[in-house]
Amino acid sequence: MEKPDTAMSIIYPNRSDLPRVLAELPDDSLDFIVLVTGAFHPLDVPTIEKYLDESIRALRDGGLLFVQGRPEYLPELGVYLDRDRRLHFKYWIAVESELQERPSGLPSTHAAILLFAKGNGRFNIKRTRFPHQYCAFCGRTLKDWGGKSHLMHPEGYVISDVWKDLPPADNYTRLSAPVLETILRMLDFPSTKKREDGQNHLFTYDAALPDAAGGESGLIGPREAIGRTGGVSTAERPVQYELPGLARRRPSETAPPSPPVDDRLYNVVHLGDAVEVLRRYPDNSIDLVFADPPYNLDKKYHVYDDELADEEYIRWCNEWLAEYARVLKPTGSLYVLNLPRWTMYHAVFLNRLLYFQNWIVWDALSEPRGKLMPAHYGLLFYTKHPTDFTFNYDAVGELDARYYCLRSSCIRKRKAAGVDDKMPLTDIWWDVHRIKHKRDRDYHPCQLPDSLMERIIRLSTNEGDVVLDALCGTGTTLVTAARLGRRYVGIDIDAEYVAITRRKIAEVERKGYVERPSIRKSKRKYTKKELQLELRDLALRLGRLPTPDDVRHHSRYDVEVFFETFPTWGKALKAAKLEVKS
Repeated sequence: MEKPDTAMSIIYPNRSDLPRVLAELPDDSLDFIVLVTGAFHPLDVPTIEKYLDESIRALRDGGLLFVQGRPEYLPELGVYLDRDRRLHFKYWIAVESELQERPSGLPSTHAAILLFAKGNGRFNIKRTRFPHQYCAFCGRTLKDWGGKSHLMHPEGYVISDVWKDLPPADNYTRLSAPVLETILRMLDFPSTKKREDGQNHLFTYDAALPDAAGGESGLIGPREAIGRTGGVSTAERPVQYELPGLARRRPSETAPPSPPVDDRLYNVVHLGDAVEVLRRYPDNSIDLVFADPPYNLDKKYHVYDDELADEEYIRWCNEWLAEYARVLKPTGSLYVLNLPRWTMYHAVFLNRLLYFQNWIVWDALSEPRGKLMPAHYGLLFYTKHPTDFTFNYDAVGELDARYYCLRSSCIRKRKAAGVDDKMPLTDIWWDVHRIKHKRDRDYHPCQLPDSLMERIIRLSTNEGDVVLDALCGTGTTLVTAARLGRRYVGIDIDAEYVAITRRKIAEVERKGYVERPSIRKSKRKYTKKELQLELRDLALRLGRLPTPDDVRHHSRYDVEVFFETFPTWGKALKAAKLEVKS
């Protein structure tokens, strides 16, 4: 195969050569490394960590390390890299892969790629697009643009950290060619701008080691685990693995009975510290424990400091997670939601106490930002017993096929026509959206949608079971539990949030639902769409992006209207940018 005409040099060592090649790399010599850890047995953690150490040494400042793996063991490697502080965590990329049935928990399609960057300088990736997907019934885009279709980029949508639109493949023990091609398209080093993203570079082998002062270069390996080059021998089922340090007690044949608990401990919302209140509850007393802790992002809570030092934040989380594991019944389940960086730490801690079932990916794109738009929230699912736990998969395990859109008009028409294909619920949840409308939101910075909590509660409890949320905020978990006939326990340190939660539960017990008043928006003289299209038309006439002065001289709208309507001039120019390159 001919080498492409490009300054990019990529080394593809095979598995036997990889240790030698990594060891011989000069310091600060590579721009990127893609390490496919699925090609190795995850029990051999010291060897994998040695490869990671050599990779860090060989990367230049600003270089990128991609680490492929599966959620059963990848958190251990991610925490190893993050604690080292020589690299900076950027993304846990979830890659939808071949469906794998598991002996317990949800069927899995979640393979993963960790992305770390070396140094504090420029983050060398660029915006990359996947083609728009269209509904198999109505023909409109699967993404509902909500009246903003004029902002659709003709080349596709910017990818997030959840990749669902690549051909399904085994990305658990290897990297498929489309996934590797996407990684290489993301690279934003000078040499990558010179090529036209052809296919040949994927399997080009450069045996020469790079000069530390040379052009852009990378390493991808081991070679056997890449795309079309063949399989690897360590493709056993993940349940066969017990990682070092994760040895747990063997489950007894007869689980200990749940102790009698004072009824006053149920159907209650406590005001107080989570750990202190949890210590009042007996062992083995709760059926489902859930937490959506503050994300340590300096969000505006009333009384909680959401900007703790990393070590302090992790120590605090481990305190209440240990209590969660203690109070959980033998047949109970634990779910914890967080950003992927912190989810890795939760998984490493919980692996020593409970049984891993799934790292569920909640694909919940918020506002577009960054070169790789953040959409991934990690939802860990653990149980106290490896297989004997409440799991109502048959009741909630079918979804409408993803090749249909979620517009209510389309759903009504296709179901009336008898078009109702289904697909299984897996560990990638793409159909639950964040709260979009103010009328559905309380005064809380990170409120979860009712539909997310309803799925979790239906999946892992029965009527009359006890659901606990020790960081309950404004009570979405508890309100949903009460509405579904479960008992509830809530804890929060904020008196205002506790009052809101109690009021909503009382309303559910009285009416069966929480009534929310409609919110009327003040009507603008001009719509955002109307103004954005005006700037687009002006850009086409001028042959460039218009300035505020251009609007003053050439537009029928007063320039102040644009400043009143949009927070920045760039937001006003979004439609114009699709037509004219600045």
